[in-house]
Amino acid sequence: MTKTTTPVTADGPVNNGPWPYAAGYDNCPEVLDPISLSVKGTIPPWLEGALYRSGPGAYDLKTESGKDVHIQHWFDGLAQVHRYEIQKGGQVSYRSRNTSNDLRAEYIKEEKVTGVTFCQRDPCKTIFNKFFTTFKTATLGGHVMGGTNTNVAVIPTPNFPGLMDKKDGTKKGTNPGGLRNLIMTTDGNALQELDPVTLEPKGLFSYGAIDDSLLASNLAPAHPCVDPETGEYFTVLLTFGPTAVYKVVRIRESVKGPAREPDLDVLAEIQSPRPTYMHSFCLTKRYVVVTHWQCDFAAWGISVLWTGNAWESFKKHDPNVKAQFYVVDRQHGRHVATFECDPYYAFHSLNAFDEGDDVVLDLASYKDHTVIGDYYIANLRNETSGIPPQQAVLRRYRLRDISKHASLSNLNRKNPPVPAPAEIDFQLDESINFELPTINPSRYLHPYRYAFGVNRSGLNKTLIYDRIIKVDLEKVKQGDQKGSATFWMEDQCTPSEPVFVPTPNSTTEDDGVLLSIVLDGRRRTGFMLILDAKTLTEIARADMPEGKVAPHNFHGMFISNLSN
Repeated sequence: MTKTTTPVTADGPVNNGPWPYAAGYDNCPEVLDPISLSVKGTIPPWLEGALYRSGPGAYDLKTESGKDVHIQHWFDGLAQVHRYEIQKGGQVSYRSRNTSNDLRAEYIKEEKVTGVTFCQRDPCKTIFNKFFTTFKTATLGGHVMGGTNTNVAVIPTPNFPGLMDKKDGTKKGTNPGGLRNLIMTTDGNALQELDPVTLEPKGLFSYGAIDDSLLASNLAPAHPCVDPETGEYFTVLLTFGPTAVYKVVRIRESVKGPAREPDLDVLAEIQSPRPTYMHSFCLTKRYVVVTHWQCDFAAWGISVLWTGNAWESFKKHDPNVKAQFYVVDRQHGRHVATFECDPYYAFHSLNAFDEGDDVVLDLASYKDHTVIGDYYIANLRNETSGIPPQQAVLRRYRLRDISKHASLSNLNRKNPPVPAPAEIDFQLDESINFELPTINPSRYLHPYRYAFGVNRSGLNKTLIYDRIIKVDLEKVKQGDQKGSATFWMEDQCTPSEPVFVPTPNSTTEDDGVLLSIVLDGRRRTGFMLILDAKTLTEIARADMPEGKVAPHNFHGMFISNLSN
């Protein structure tokens, strides 16, 4: 069902005029003290808690001498975290905070973007001043220097195992909903702890601070995987070199008690000739699956030292290089199987689960990694003639007969498992493109039916997403692709990643609400949208003050005030 005030086709509203969205790529001033938002509609009384959103908040700086410093790519924008608190009685408040102010000050002092970045181009840099940067500490390995000199802006994650109060050595607590701590992650070996209420940065650390063997690791996916039943935290650390090494890591509360440093186990070390940028990976109840798609660094990874950014150090897409899935047994800590398929690229996995002796995993897949280059700010701000970014499609892979492959690999542990072919169960049509996915969190690591995300309709003059999408995967499996998709769209409004919040004690998978921060291009402001997840009809919205724009950010999470 589609909400709109413009003409409607079977796919949604059509607006032949402008679709103003570029204001979401402007600088967004922080709001340190909470402000009240104007609520329209009725917020369900059980919906009480905090929605956190993270991503870039600034791209354009002015130095003391009056020089302009421009950050060129969406992924390099300076970090800003947002907190929308839904209070008892249906009131909503908002606050935000910049969380990389030391890095901002460095850019202003040096009158340029310093260090090695994700996509910033600077032909004047030399190899030497590139090397001694925060990228060296957070991405090329070593201790994070501290303060707020590292851009950690991608994923808010609750309850990192074993974070201690530095004053008394006890576990942090007292926050609603059992929220003990809040960390931010990025694609480097760096994490940042924030105060869950004020969003004030409390410290930077690396995985090497937990285990010295990870000090030299260079990259980690911004998306960790957390088993909600066990609390185990998983990630994959990449170390550059002539042979790339992927360390599959599990972090959990210490068996000696919650007041001790967390236990960290390296479940497997996987060697490959391809050091690859991986933004996410997959987890099931039995396995960790390293999704080794194609986005490979040149020259063993050290090419970033002379290009100055990750984007220009990637190799060109090679249709002859297969993608791999490395399957690691969670219980026994061993690389038990490898599967391969035609090359692809992805930012995000939707879900993965065990089905009999198979592993099923769903990804928002692209034909190649050139999509990263589509997100330069100059292109995204060009509402009239910018190039639309490549779109992802939802694709389901199946890795068959894991136990059989595990038995074969067990006979010859000196050599890696022999690759077997991965199968594709289905793929959505490109017209049902799909990104920034979410599901009911109770279905994570389990079979599920409904997936939610954002979609670019192609009907309106916008380069980015203009619809929220719901996909019924049962209908997809039955061959009814067109009937599988439901949309929400509103004229000249640009939604962000939806976050699913289930109705308490619900027994139906799509019984809940979706929360999305929407840019209203007509009024040049934003609002928090609350949709019925069953029908994608609007329940309520909380309007930002006039002129207050919600920036286009990356990801979010909701922490309920309920104890569960």
